[in-house]
Amino acid sequence: MDDQLANIMNQGKLIHFEGTQKDVTRILECLEQDAAIVDNQGDMYERMTVKKYLEFFAKLLDHRSFMDSAIDQMHLTDFLDKKIGKCTKGQRKRVEIAREILKNEKEYFLLNPLGDIDADSRKIILGWMDSFHEKDARLITLSQSHQYTCLCPGEHYEMTDQGIECIDKERTTEWNPDIPFINKISATYNEKIFLFNPEDIDYAEASEGKVYIYVHNEKYSCSFKMDDLENKLSRFGFYRCHRSYLVNMQKVVEIIKWTRNSYSMKLVKYENTDIPLSKAKIQELRNMYQW
Repeated sequence: MDDQLANIMNQGKLIHFEGTQKDVTRILECLEQDAAIVDNQGDMYERMTVKKYLEFFAKLLDHRSFMDSAIDQMHLTDFLDKKIGKCTKGQRKRVEIAREILKNEKEYFLLNPLGDIDADSRKIILGWMDSFHEKDARLITLSQSHQYTCLCPGEHYEMTDQGIECIDKERTTEWNPDIPFINKISATYNEKIFLFNPEDIDYAEASEGKVYIYVHNEKYSCSFKMDDLENKLSRFGFYRCHRSYLVNMQKVVEIIKWTRNSYSMKLVKYENTDIPLSKAKIQELRNMYQW
């Protein structure tokens, strides 16, 4: 068993990892034997309605008394008579989670819980996650997307070959007048070097030990460390909204509240991208923009 991973999982109620498919096995080995698992591996009964599907498992588990709660927690009432095969990806994910809620276990594991689903389903699932603060149960997730890992309420970690690192520790930096004024940021793409004007950069992301900048929906590798990039870009209206994200505030069009301590930002022309706003930065941003 992975001792470091087991220690982390045993220390909190909501633990969220960013990793790859190979990390699934590591996590499964540290779970309780009867843990409830949504890992996208099992086939669903496509011709069954949502209601019949949940009734089948409730009867199988002899947990019929949990049916109403599972339906309510995943907001399934409006499509109970819909066949599984006709459900959207977000609806199917919610049905899968409801199926595991029927087990009434003390530990839950979800693989990629927020990826490739609609915003309404994402908000419902995040709200359910947030409820674990009051539950006598533990939730562990593994996401391959940095932004979705950071959206989940709780503690966040990055799994690499070198170990597991907490990505919630905020780093503070101070403006240094001795840093030379620059007008270009260098980045690479397909072995080509590009020089971008700061105002053209939409946001920067630190992931898997590297820093990337996004310009017009294209992703470029940047040689700067995130702290250095923040020092260079802060004077151009960039804000460190999360340890792993630096955002051009001129490009922000919406701030979305998912749970009481989980917010994200929407950028113009990035409709499918949610930039996480760390809990420590929420009040700071409120004061800055009076919302």
